[in-house]
Amino acid sequence: MLVGQQIGPFLIEKELGSGAMGTVYRAKFQRDDKVISIALKVVALGLLGNEGAMARFEREANILKQLKHPHIVRLIAHGKINKANPYIAMEYIDGEALDRILARRGKLGWEEVLSYGKQLAEALQYAHDKGIIHRDLKPSNLMITRDGVLKLTDFGIAKDTDVTALTGANSTIGTAAYMSPEQCKGDRNLSNKSDLYSLGIVFFELLTGRKPFTAETTVEMFLKHVNEKAPRIGKLVADLPPKFESLILQLLEKDKESRPIDAAWVARMLAEVEEDQFARKSAGLMKAEARTLKKTNQDGARMDATDKEAARALRGKKKKKKKAEQVPFLQRKWVHAVGIVGVLAAMAFGVYLAVKSPSPEKMYAAIEKAETPEAKLEAATKFLDAHGASGGETVEKAAAVFRDLTVKNRERQLATRFASKLEKPTDHDDPEAYGAAWGAITAERDGNIEQAKILWTKVKGRFPDEGKLPFTTKEDQLAKARWGWLADKRLADIAAASAELSKLPAKIETLKINDQPVKGDPTNPEALAVRILRLREFGDHDRASRACDALVALTEKDADKRAWFLLAGQIKLNLTRPANDPLVARVDRLKTWLDETQALADKVKDTDLGAARRDVRNRCRDVTELYDDDPEPRVKEQVARAQKIAALVAK
Repeated sequence: MLVGQQIGPFLIEKELGSGAMGTVYRAKFQRDDKVISIALKVVALGLLGNEGAMARFEREANILKQLKHPHIVRLIAHGKINKANPYIAMEYIDGEALDRILARRGKLGWEEVLSYGKQLAEALQYAHDKGIIHRDLKPSNLMITRDGVLKLTDFGIAKDTDVTALTGANSTIGTAAYMSPEQCKGDRNLSNKSDLYSLGIVFFELLTGRKPFTAETTVEMFLKHVNEKAPRIGKLVADLPPKFESLILQLLEKDKESRPIDAAWVARMLAEVEEDQFARKSAGLMKAEARTLKKTNQDGARMDATDKEAARALRGKKKKKKKAEQVPFLQRKWVHAVGIVGVLAAMAFGVYLAVKSPSPEKMYAAIEKAETPEAKLEAATKFLDAHGASGGETVEKAAAVFRDLTVKNRERQLATRFASKLEKPTDHDDPEAYGAAWGAITAERDGNIEQAKILWTKVKGRFPDEGKLPFTTKEDQLAKARWGWLADKRLADIAAASAELSKLPAKIETLKINDQPVKGDPTNPEALAVRILRLREFGDHDRASRACDALVALTEKDADKRAWFLLAGQIKLNLTRPANDPLVARVDRLKTWLDETQALADKVKDTDLGAARRDVRNRCRDVTELYDDDPEPRVKEQVARAQKIAALVAK
């Protein structure tokens, strides 16, 4: 039991779980004045002499080194405890495994499964592109964070197609209930299609709460995977869209050639299912609104019985009479004529209140009180419909909210279609504006900011008059205006990226002049951008490129951080990879740098030349701050050397 012990830089806090290969602990360590939680996987003591287990554990670490994706667990470091017991330090995922969520809830709704499926398909495609097949896809290896983000974990038996497999011929590995027919047969030439079959099993289980095949023995389960047709899931999940059902059945095809071509194709199909559902909901909402329009007040509140009766009175319509009943003489209507007049007057006043336009203050307050973007956009639309023509500061604020949320919706739609490679515009989109926007997004992704600028300018010029409108709620005008609004926003993002890129070198120089450390924070876009520039200045384009990838992953799905996404792409476009092994080049560069630094330190260590001593400390700080997280022993050796040199010229 290692709880409470210090392993290298890691302090073990609690045990998270254990299995045949070892135990996973939650631990913490300090980096750049910040305490970070990690998951520490340690090999079981009984396996220390098992060469196969050791090789498999080492290979998992090597595979994770290659995978830097927002939906795949990230490697922090790996090494050995007391030079004997291997460990892997990974990002700590504050969430819950899908198998536990499923056990608690029984089954999940198809829309939730679709959301997780899109994220998982992205992760699989990324791994498959690198020649890595997971081979053990199942709910227990899928973590869901508190924010609903999926993380693919446990590459312990993943197959790297670029290296020799560690499993023998005609052997099977994985969890029987989720294994593909070719895995069950012991096929040595597994492909990405094997993971896609397992993905189909996972979809089936999440949607129904049961696996498609059940068996009492592993052999019996293998035979079912190979020979038995999966049950029709549509009969078990009544509201499942037919296209989603067809996709699952295709994933579960016995012949791998009949399955989808790759995980990217699966992601595109899931996006289409989502778009189809969105279109159906939108059409249904419009019909519902048309039916209920006459049943609501102008401020959107439903009319009560009094309101409805008063409205009938004003329209000259009478409420249907019920069958007359015999009543006592004194209770007949004419006796209460005076009372009736009073009631009718009250009804008329109620109708006046119902049709009277709510005040601008009341309707604007509804915008501020709205808790979701959708509700806020709806409230802003109602405000502008009622009071937009009056002008003034409140109208300008409401228009800004309307325009901002409309643009964000458009950005989200385009991002989804771009990720799913749906290059053809919908029937409601202008083909010319859509094509230019698609080209601009492609240029942004590739870091070609100047080309993106040209294309967004083209989008802006497509409907120049509508694009200048502060707002419009007319659908035909809005379809044109939002292209201009979107282009304005993206051009502003490009300008912001250029501004940040020009300011950051001065910030770095100021810190050096003031002899201050540069704080690193992998969750802060500016800190990552500073790290990229320092690595580029140091000449390590390989690590600068990887830092760019980290900045892209951090910001690409956040419209408010788009300037940093663009900055990362722009820098990466101009980076070059070393001709030889990046690690060898890095170590050689560090040695040369520190040889020069040592010579400078020897000259000034016994002097009072403050600026020269500071320059030595800054050179040492470049090494320690940029490479303190590198697990490579040769790099660690140079970091330790930099710390010793810095001590010679302390303040």
